Amino acid sequence: MWLIYALGSGFGHLTRACALARAAPHDVRVRILTNSPYAGSVQRAFPALELAVLDPALAVDEARDEVRRRIAAEPEACLIVDTFPRGLAGELVDIVPRYRGRCVLIRRDLNPRYSEAFELEAFVARSYELVLEAESPNTAAWLVRSCHELPARYRKRERPAVIVCAAGNPEELDWYGTVAAKLRRHDYDVQCVAPVCPSTCPPDCWLAYWPAIDLFPGADVVVGGGGYNTIYECLACRVPLVARPWPRKYDRQALRARRYAAAVVANPADAVAAVEAILSDPPMRERTVGYENGAVAGAAAIQRVVASSRRH
Repeated sequence: MWLIYALGSGFGHLTRACALARAAPHDVRVRILTNSPYAGSVQRAFPALELAVLDPALAVDEARDEVRRRIAAEPEACLIVDTFPRGLAGELVDIVPRYRGRCVLIRRDLNPRYSEAFELEAFVARSYELVLEAESPNTAAWLVRSCHELPARYRKRERPAVIVCAAGNPEELDWYGTVAAKLRRHDYDVQCVAPVCPSTCPPDCWLAYWPAIDLFPGADVVVGGGGYNTIYECLACRVPLVARPWPRKYDRQALRARRYAAAVVANPADAVAAVEAILSDPPMRERTVGYENGAVAGAAAIQRVVASSRRH
């Protein structure tokens, strides 16, 4: 059994965990431990996935105790931790070094100040048997869909298609709704993809859909955040991204956006101007979607480690 620790307040950790779970061998049971408020959307999209959902409203101490209880209930599973080797609130510091099963870390870019403050490199070296890179120049991104699951070609439209992808924290959704409302004044086909309709968004352009990568091959431009999934999904689908990086305690969205987005903006007016600039050239009407999904190689590496432990 694989037990994936994917705690975090948005879609990011849970989406990466789903990518890995979907790439796991068919005979491996996978359970994802999450406290994301969007777990319901994920479960509806992939009902076969096994999610253990913690109440997002739990206090830190309560959440820490619940995580420990859940991990203790699976003492010999392969424990796979996304991003935070010590746990989101440090709850894994005492668990991982003594865990009887194999321990694997999925490593993504983290703020170096956080890494240095808690001496993460030393902790990872002595606590994790396998470290898988999910974000580095030589690593394919971990995506919840492989390329053969997406439309291979862009469907021709009469009007340019703009997707406003409202991922992130709930209090950030209204920013995207404002962008969608402003874009609706232009001759664009606008969809605001969000788990709930932002209060600033015209209801008739709101779409409750996940995973958003399913929609990206049909877009001429995407407006979204600077999180891991939005950035790499747009790159994979070869669609330009107008990115609004959000401040995060651990993630460096601004750095990622500067590297990979077509434009980086801060306010809705600038986002609309960036979309107009991108669409001033004739949009790419046919786009081949083809990419390597890093989650597939990650799942294979984990299975090799698990299989070697059985032989011994």
